[in-house]
Amino acid sequence: MTEIASFATRGRGIADNLCARSRSAAEFLSEVRVTYMSEIRAVVYGVGAMNSIVAGMLLDKGVQIVGAIARSPQKVGQDLGELIGLGRRLGVAVSDDAAAVFEQTRPDIAVIAVNSYLTDAVEQLRICAEHGVNAVTLSEEMLYPWETSPELSGELDALAKSTGATLTGTGYQDTFWVNMVALLMGTAHRIDTVRGKASWNVDDFGPELATAQQVGRTVAEFDEWVRGAQRPPTFGRNVLDALVADTGLTVKSITTATRPDIASAAMRSEALGIDLAPGDVIGFTDIDRIETEEGPVFEFEMSGRVYGPGEGDINEWTIEGEPNLFLSNGTVPTQTTTCTQLVNRIPDVIAAPPGIVTVDKLPRLRYRPRF
Repeated sequence: MTEIASFATRGRGIADNLCARSRSAAEFLSEVRVTYMSEIRAVVYGVGAMNSIVAGMLLDKGVQIVGAIARSPQKVGQDLGELIGLGRRLGVAVSDDAAAVFEQTRPDIAVIAVNSYLTDAVEQLRICAEHGVNAVTLSEEMLYPWETSPELSGELDALAKSTGATLTGTGYQDTFWVNMVALLMGTAHRIDTVRGKASWNVDDFGPELATAQQVGRTVAEFDEWVRGAQRPPTFGRNVLDALVADTGLTVKSITTATRPDIASAAMRSEALGIDLAPGDVIGFTDIDRIETEEGPVFEFEMSGRVYGPGEGDINEWTIEGEPNLFLSNGTVPTQTTTCTQLVNRIPDVIAAPPGIVTVDKLPRLRYRPRF
């Protein structure tokens, strides 16, 4: 009944309608979900590689796309359907004025795929919160931002609560790096170490992320970047923060090591449209480690790079303790499952309380054939 009450408080008036009918609790809840979800109105915020996939999935699920926002002058004014290659017009013109789009369309949710780090993503999240618009974002840091950007997180959380908006970060890491691993940890009697290893192809995620992964730089330029004081948090740090917080353990120390991934032969980055020579940086690997006061140690090695022939994404986790446990997902379609998890999270985000709500506080992710 918590979910039903949450739907009702969003102003849909569904609960009053359905309560008058004589139904079982299961039938009632099912109809609430179907009736409510058929009315979802979404704005696509960022029209790049990821949201082009997401937009098609939204339409497949019965979501009404009422607006689209992009920064690129080449995209502004174009019909969204034509721009993302649907082969048909949607009657939704891409705009660069987020405030105007939200005021004119009054969406239930904004689907954001623009930035990775909160210092950049705060712009989109703030304007969503200011207009009382729920937002689900692929910003990796928003998966669990409390430790890496506490001031910005606190500001956005307070603003969203004041306007009734929910802000959530999700994507591939939602299930494969957090919730699936947390479930595996729940099968252990004692945990000594939790070690994860994952890789993903930079070219699958567009030019912005490829640039953030330092693709095309020299090793000297990469080393200078690593030494820079303004380097944003690693993606793995937020994952480990979420896992440690889920256990209730106390952080003792946090360390991060970063190494460049180097081209051993001539390659091409399709995301950036550039050729890479042997010796060029094609991405990098972060190794994050958190030691806890209680003993368990968490490590995560995550590589984002341009792939060579025959390479594929991996996701492997090992838990040493009693008993020893191992999880491997084989060759994982990271790009696709990043988008599917964002889309399937939409009903959870709409139903969640206002503020920043991380995925560990949401219901179990589930398949939704249609909203």
